[in-house]
Amino acid sequence: MKCTAFTTLLLAAVGGLHASSAEQDAMKIPAAGGIRAFDPIPIAEAHYSFGTTVTSDGSVLFTEFNHREIKRWNPIHGTTDVWRAKQMPGMFGLSANKTGDVFVGIDLGDIGNPGKVLRIGADGTEAHIIEGITRPRQLACDVAGNLFVALEGGKILKWDHATGTTSEIMSAQPPVNGIAVGPDGSVYVSEYANFKHMDEGYSRPESPGVVKVRRPDGTINVLAGGFWRARGIALSGTQLYLCTESNREDHGNSGLLVRIDTLTGAQETLLDKLDYPQFPAADAEGRIYFTLGRDNKLMRYDSASPFQVVSSPAPDVQRPIVRGGHITWTQSNDGTSFSIQSQNRTLQGSLHPDESASSMDGYIDVPANRFDLNTSPLHNNFDSEHPSPGIFELPSVQAKCASGTITVQVLPLRRHQGQRWPMQNAGTSNEAPAPSFSEQPEAFRFYFHWSPSEKKQL
Repeated sequence: MKCTAFTTLLLAAVGGLHASSAEQDAMKIPAAGGIRAFDPIPIAEAHYSFGTTVTSDGSVLFTEFNHREIKRWNPIHGTTDVWRAKQMPGMFGLSANKTGDVFVGIDLGDIGNPGKVLRIGADGTEAHIIEGITRPRQLACDVAGNLFVALEGGKILKWDHATGTTSEIMSAQPPVNGIAVGPDGSVYVSEYANFKHMDEGYSRPESPGVVKVRRPDGTINVLAGGFWRARGIALSGTQLYLCTESNREDHGNSGLLVRIDTLTGAQETLLDKLDYPQFPAADAEGRIYFTLGRDNKLMRYDSASPFQVVSSPAPDVQRPIVRGGHITWTQSNDGTSFSIQSQNRTLQGSLHPDESASSMDGYIDVPANRFDLNTSPLHNNFDSEHPSPGIFELPSVQAKCASGTITVQVLPLRRHQGQRWPMQNAGTSNEAPAPSFSEQPEAFRFYFHWSPSEKKQL
């Protein structure tokens, strides 16, 4: 089959990977060996995206805030299309019920309670079912099709599917971001953190946030705590999955995916080094989807399909992991040879997929000082296409393989230096982090995906 070369040309740049002949390791690492690594995979581009939901047919919908569209990712074909092209500002969180309705939270600012919730019926009809609200964040549906809405100011609303009426069912400590509803009617909400307003005009994080639960009998308790900047939550069975955007200092790539047992409150950090993960959603198989708002990616976490840590081809290649087979760092006749090239250096080897695998993928991390790149932020004046700080030049990559299709994506790992707060010139066009703060990338993550044909399987 024809081999396709894919270039991650985020910006024209040069970088370095190398594997000298003395460092190459031809030892085969079986897929069942090594240390298991649970890493998320990038499955789609998602520009400045916040809300995600999984529909009854398994598709993943996500909002693109500045593009004012709802996109859809197809898990069978690995393709993305526009699900709702009609332009609408402020689309934030969204949720789908079992009967095919999709609900969209619309944040239109703070003055005059302009927020709304849009219902897009399974028959294509549209109506605003909740109006006169401020800062709707995550949305969630229960098994009966009722809708629950978290307002950042602390109110939790319930829209009754049968009567079309809306009521406030509880309150929580603002800012409130996440909400999920269990099959027994338990309502879970995440409180972002507690902030203290300073006379200098900024808010300082004072104590971490918590996840609370309102049981069917009306009692409200803290389920788990200790979370800085707790964002969205998703429920799968008896397990609750929480995305935290970042740490207390608001560093880039300090977000977490945490699993919380809804029966005991026991918590476990599944993923770290995420950059501003947003509102997650779970599919029927327990896979978790979430967007990275700054890195413009839709990600998937699957505990049933881990990677394996394998041997490194060179000292500057860190934590190489692979899934779906094993890899050798020399080209061999019984595998599919490949190369990943940047500048005048090449990382090459052979892929040996498992008999039952439809594809292979993996990660390698490379220190940022191996690349000749502009280290300054790319954007200081933000617009709809570039709305976020902390965006840096990424190395371009060329990947080739002897057969099939190989693609490579690059994600930055930002350093943790100083703290973002207190912001300088807060609330003005010259707002900037504290002088000691830096989030220049300290490394880059190269995610590669190979499939034996043109059809992409994820």
